[in-house]
Amino acid sequence: MKEISEPRHAEPHIGESSVIRDFVFGFGDGINTSLGIAAGVGGANVSSDIIILAALVGMFTGAKAMAVQNYLAVKSHRQLLESEIAREKWEIENKADIERQEIEDIYKAKGFSGKELEMIVNKITSDKKVWLDTMLTEELRLNVDVVGSPLKSALIMFVSFLVGGMLPIIPFFLVVVIVHF
Repeated sequence: MKEISEPRHAEPHIGESSVIRDFVFGFGDGINTSLGIAAGVGGANVSSDIIILAALVGMFTGAKAMAVQNYLAVKSHRQLLESEIAREKWEIENKADIERQEIEDIYKAKGFSGKELEMIVNKITSDKKVWLDTMLTEELRLNVDVVGSPLKSALIMFVSFLVGGMLPIIPFFLVVVIVHF
């Protein structure tokens, strides 16, 4: 008979994958935006100062826009997940028999049967928090922690956009430094 116990591993795992996603997305967009502006403005045969100024304006405008959009996207996603959580809580409270059957079906599909299956279902459904968490992860495949914080996501997007955006204009800064000294 399988025992439900704490995981045996103690090493940390990535809890919030949105940080990596936000950084890569912001960094890449920052590079492309600045590169496009620098190439476009540079093609007009203007001084490096003008190219730098245009790229910086584009970078900050783009970083702000991406941060706001990312904030709204993450916030909307969180609200959607919270709505699903509320619905699942309601179903556990008001349709307990159906939800209990769903737990049984989930663990039956994993190969459990008989007394072992009954013990697992009883253990899970005896604690409403465990029951809800199980329904969210096993039935709905939801994990609110992976979505992340809207504000944190926006900040990461903003900073990574600026960092990426600096790379294409570094040569123009060097030209300005060399020319002025």
